[in-house]
Amino acid sequence: MKDYYNGLIGKNHEKCRKIHSLEYKIMKRWYYCMDVCKYAHNFGYNVVDNEIYQPIIDFLEKTNFIIEPGSSRKLRAVIEEKLNILGWSDKVRIHFEKEITITSMKDNIGLCLQTGNMSRFYADLLKLQTLFIKDKIDAAIYIIPSKNAAKIIGDNIANAERLVDELYLYRHIITVPIAVVSVE
Repeated sequence: MKDYYNGLIGKNHEKCRKIHSLEYKIMKRWYYCMDVCKYAHNFGYNVVDNEIYQPIIDFLEKTNFIIEPGSSRKLRAVIEEKLNILGWSDKVRIHFEKEITITSMKDNIGLCLQTGNMSRFYADLLKLQTLFIKDKIDAAIYIIPSKNAAKIIGDNIANAERLVDELYLYRHIITVPIAVVSVE
């Protein structure tokens, strides 16, 4: 597991791009024992208690998953199932009159899991910021594939490196503390 905290990522983007994992070629597919890279936006890992995020990191690092083209939904299902086991809620509406949701919540921490199209993470950031401004959450966790994993899964899949770059760019607009968890 690698940690990248505020300031470091803005000065040296290459460090987070060098995410390594155990790779074994099996029947033209890549097998990954998930490697995890962390990045804190607005000191997300200082705000989110270790008891909240560490079990997520632990289960991700122990999860064996075959990253292959089109495996986005399977990856999402595996992670959501394990989150439920850890006591995270099902989808949470950001407003009672709307069907707009985030993936989960626990102890005033919002969680978004994005394994789909790149354009969706912008909506996730707005949803998390909305909950933060309304004092519904104190911070957030954002789980997303690394750039390498996203390339294997498909075209234009959201990836952590792009998310981190955008968070740095919009750091004065997206003020919710976010613990970004990149999986590969």
